[in-house]
Amino acid sequence: MDNSSPNTAPEPAQAAASSFDAGKLLRKLLRYWWLFVLSFAACFGIAFFYLNVTPPVFLIRASVLVGDDDGSSTAKKASGGFDISSIMGGVSANVQDEIIVMGSESLVQQMVEELGLNVNYSEKHGFMKHEQHYRNSPIVVEAPKELYDTLSTAMVFKIKCDKMGRADIKVKKSFFNTLVHLKGVQLPVSVKTPYGIFSVQKSNFYVPGKAYNITASVKGYVSKAEDYMADVDVQLYAKKSDGISLGITDSNVQRGRDILNTLMRLYNEKGLKDKDTQAIATGKFIDDRINLIYKDLIGSESEIEAYKKAHNMVDPEIQGKAVIGKQTASENAIVALQTQYRIMSMIRDFIANPANKYNLIPFEADSTAASGSVAAYNRLVTERMRLAESAKDDNAVMHNIDKQLAVTRANVLRGVKSSMQALNIRLAQAESQEAAASDKISQVPTTERETRALYRQQGIQNELYTYLLQKREENALKLASTTPKAKIVDKAYASSKPVKPKVPMVLFLALCMAVFIPVTIIYLLHMLNTKFSSQDDLEEISAVPVIGHVHHNRHKEALVVRQGKTSAIVELFRYLRNNVQFMLTGPEAKVVLVTSSTSGEGKSFVSSNLAASFALLEGKKVVLVGMDIRSPKLADMLHLKPLPGVTSYLAKSDMRLDEIVQHMPGNESLDVIVAGAVPPNPSELLLGDRTGKLIAELRERYDYVIIDSAPVAQVSDTFSVAGMADATVYVTRANYTKRSMVKLMNRLVATKRLANVGAIVNDTKPSQDNSYGYGYGKNDDDK
Repeated sequence: MDNSSPNTAPEPAQAAASSFDAGKLLRKLLRYWWLFVLSFAACFGIAFFYLNVTPPVFLIRASVLVGDDDGSSTAKKASGGFDISSIMGGVSANVQDEIIVMGSESLVQQMVEELGLNVNYSEKHGFMKHEQHYRNSPIVVEAPKELYDTLSTAMVFKIKCDKMGRADIKVKKSFFNTLVHLKGVQLPVSVKTPYGIFSVQKSNFYVPGKAYNITASVKGYVSKAEDYMADVDVQLYAKKSDGISLGITDSNVQRGRDILNTLMRLYNEKGLKDKDTQAIATGKFIDDRINLIYKDLIGSESEIEAYKKAHNMVDPEIQGKAVIGKQTASENAIVALQTQYRIMSMIRDFIANPANKYNLIPFEADSTAASGSVAAYNRLVTERMRLAESAKDDNAVMHNIDKQLAVTRANVLRGVKSSMQALNIRLAQAESQEAAASDKISQVPTTERETRALYRQQGIQNELYTYLLQKREENALKLASTTPKAKIVDKAYASSKPVKPKVPMVLFLALCMAVFIPVTIIYLLHMLNTKFSSQDDLEEISAVPVIGHVHHNRHKEALVVRQGKTSAIVELFRYLRNNVQFMLTGPEAKVVLVTSSTSGEGKSFVSSNLAASFALLEGKKVVLVGMDIRSPKLADMLHLKPLPGVTSYLAKSDMRLDEIVQHMPGNESLDVIVAGAVPPNPSELLLGDRTGKLIAELRERYDYVIIDSAPVAQVSDTFSVAGMADATVYVTRANYTKRSMVKLMNRLVATKRLANVGAIVNDTKPSQDNSYGYGYGKNDDDK
């Protein structure tokens, strides 16, 4: 027989890579079923608690359509001119500006102030039950507007009011910082804090004889506006449209609707106010010019009247009609040119005035050279006024527009001057033509010519006066217009179902966590555990076949295998015996070496019961030999005489085998040879010739020889007899043997220091067993 042949079992890593045993994994997880139960109970308990205490949150939306000042949609003009939206992906620049204005801090702060949202109230009912109050709190906290304007910190007023109306008030800045604590005060009461004086009083919703537990969260207008700026969603309704969509999520539907509706209303009011402010400034300028022109017009009429009286004239036009017909066209041209020249002068004076630096030019230039620059200037001023509604003075875009205005203003001045020069040339030409015509009618009296000059001057003043009156009416109509800047398409409305909390999502997360947490814990325990607990665990790391396992021994006696017993542990030893028989190939294979890594793994318990199990076979003689001569245990375990034993036989050459053999009481087929006295030289004793002679003689007398040897990790005694054995049973113990000792076993097998090895797991828990229990109840071990 070749006992040095290596085991053919695959390496653990190779075995794991070759197949995945889902059943083994499931069995490992089922060992911790209680952990899964606790995890499911905890996770779903937290989920149901969260769903119970979390108020439903609804999505509130509204939409508006933004138009130009004339009420028309910016993206739907029929003028056909250049549209900046063509270079912005179909989005009007005006709409983008209005989105900024509608979500601006000033508008949101005004909304917070109007609705009183800087103070939030909640009332506690029982355990973790809170009711949010919006404009219906029975107890309110009030302070002057100036205090809220400057308040830079958040405070919490905890107000407990009993049925008698006595209140305990605690003001806290943070969880650990209490600013004020008042006890047993009657409402209303003034609360003096380092930030100002607040008034705590009853509202119209207060019910006498009822106890209240109110928490009021107080913030300044600015900080609360910053909170809502993050909550309110203002965005383009759709691409290539002039619509703006507003949205907010809130647990109180009415509060969310009031927020959006108030924002839209304040936006329109702001637009009307800005439009009125610009119209009033323009009207004042026009009125000033009308007064000046009116004075000039009155002066011209007085001068004509005085001239007529001085020259005794009744109607110079009728008198000189026959002689001045030819020069009428020239005079009309001179009047038109001088009118244009005066308009150019007014535009020049308007731009040169620093007070009109960012105002629209209220005149239209008839000159081609100036009309284009005036229109461009007015467009830039309009764009700057829109941007100034939401941007600050240090805004980069504002600075860029200011630079463009400066350049355009210079261009307008150059154009006006150029136009005035051209008008002077044309006026000189017209006057030259008139002089030529006058020479041809030398018969016309000088008085007629002077009268014509006076009437011409009066006509110029009248044209300017009429022009300014028309502009004043246009501005008055604009001022009287109440068309809102934004047309409300949808007032604020709430979703029919809450958006938070999402019950399916919460339950799904609870399910995932209920599985993830115990699996993670089991994995970490497995990674941190230096020991194994079952046969499955040993098979994962063992390079040798695992031939069985043995339950924890609950009996008082160590020898549990006896004739007629059918308990579960006895059946497990019988199963182990059958596997060992498969390891013993051939009629001469009868010596089984039982060893372990360290003491305490149950090697002697396994070897004695394995021997007793073999002895149950009919007609078979079995001997149990105690070769652990450094720490003998068989004598005490089996209640036998400690002397003489193996050491006596090995040390004395004249001692016979019969002198050390003891018969096991109650089992005629089982003999035992105890280890005997502990020698001073155990290794040398086992290496002597008497050891081989002992094993050879036992082979001749017995059908099976079970050797209880020493642990291989502590001493080398086992290797002295390992070569004489036909099979080796390597004993490990659940929750005791370290994984490093299994590596030692693998190494010993790989280096052929142990041959034909089969491992077993001792002291397993019956709850982790998946087999060998058929027909045996939990009390079978008592049989």
